Amino acid sequence: MRTPEDFRRENVKELFDKILKDNKIKLVPRSISINESIDSDFTSVSFSLDMISSEKTRTYNFVDVEGKGFVDAVFTTCYQEFVEPFPSIKNLNLVDLIVKPIFSMSKKESGTDARTDVIFRVEIKDHGLSEFSARSRSIVHASFQAMTEAFQFYINCDRAFHRLSTCLDDANSRHRGDTAQACVTDLAKLTTVNTYERKQ
Repeated sequence: MRTPEDFRRENVKELFDKILKDNKIKLVPRSISINESIDSDFTSVSFSLDMISSEKTRTYNFVDVEGKGFVDAVFTTCYQEFVEPFPSIKNLNLVDLIVKPIFSMSKKESGTDARTDVIFRVEIKDHGLSEFSARSRSIVHASFQAMTEAFQFYINCDRAFHRLSTCLDDANSRHRGDTAQACVTDLAKLTTVNTYERKQ
């Protein structure tokens, strides 16, 4: 069953096509390697992902980052990497992680090859909860994918907000009330899912 949050997010994604067009950001997981020891309370993770926009691709490589489990390591590293260029990221907090194996899709009697849905629930300051999910036979891969989906969405929100803010300033300076009103309407949609800071 689709929630009001699902509809709000779909409306915002439509804005990405309208405002950012080919400059939408796509985060694509490339690789992840995890090293754990029973003698350590920390998990060491090396991972990489691509940030794709238009025809440009930037690859991020993180080597031997530590966390209290691989989710903490990956989420915290992405947060620290993206919060400066996209400040609204600071409003994200992971509040739940749901793992749902789909044993009906298993081909082995043991059920160990079943695909699994991993759902990340994030709380956005003053804007409630939002869910991001991915499906894979690997719980690690599905978790990595769901995390990048969350960061991808809010990065594009941040970018669309600043693009619209620039457009609004320009419309006001040219006394284009129609264009300004359209910008205000679109900005209102973006503020249903997060809070943003105007760049100085």
